[in-house]
Amino acid sequence: MTATGIVALALSLCGVACGESSSGGGLPTGSAGTSGSASGGSKGAGGIQGGFGGASSPTGAGGATGAGNFIGSGAAGASSAAGFSGSAGASGAAGASGAATCIGGATLPPVAALITDFSDAVPDPASPGQFKFGGGTPTRVQGGTSEFADTTETKATLAITAGALSVSASSKGSYTGVVLYMNGPACIDGSAYTGVQFDLDGSLGACNLSFGFAFADDLSPASDPQRGLCAATNCYGPSVSVASTGTIKVPYSAVSGGSPDMGVDRQKLTGVQWQLQSPAAGTTCAASFTLDNISFY
Repeated sequence: MTATGIVALALSLCGVACGESSSGGGLPTGSAGTSGSASGGSKGAGGIQGGFGGASSPTGAGGATGAGNFIGSGAAGASSAAGFSGSAGASGAAGASGAATCIGGATLPPVAALITDFSDAVPDPASPGQFKFGGGTPTRVQGGTSEFADTTETKATLAITAGALSVSASSKGSYTGVVLYMNGPACIDGSAYTGVQFDLDGSLGACNLSFGFAFADDLSPASDPQRGLCAATNCYGPSVSVASTGTIKVPYSAVSGGSPDMGVDRQKLTGVQWQLQSPAAGTTCAASFTLDNISFY
């Protein structure tokens, strides 16, 4: 073989054995796969602070607002779908407790049968002429005095005399009176008792005296935003006439004539009250009497 033939043969063999990288018999290089990115689950939202809530307030579901005095629980975050599985989101923080109000369904029995005997009554610095009782002692009912009157009448004058509440008032035919309220924000559940009793002494003059119960359904929200449920134009509690002095017992069943509820819901009590009224319009009557030992029985 000549030198030229040897060179031609060598070039031919190199073309077969080596090939070309782009179109020869060798496998093409594959591109690298993309990395999957793992993303963590989203954080569950905590329950928002409950407001006042409805009756028998249920537990808030998921991240929803916790109703009433109960707690909402946050929902767990969802898992990531891309790449490796993401870890679940942390549980949402519990919602803060709302106030245990009567309009939210809260009602509690009194800590004692005695509402007050005025032995611990002191002037109320927030309301001149009024008194507070209970002294902050956990075993005593906490509350105070308040007064009401028609716009044509003068409110009564109150004083603590010899350990009793002294009431001096007059009426020209409409109404005037005094309330003993028991502190909220929950209502008082007096259903374990038959009613309320009190000691009445002094002179009623020619005035008519009635005793009544204050409770949520006949109480205006304007009078007590945390316990008043009455949406009617006229809101007032049921009552019964008191014609004599001494120890007076008034069962719940004895009162009537409230608005909008005629009777009393003994599980939603907020206080008790006494009202004076002249027997005839245009005729003025005057009364001076004491109240003491107000108690459930």
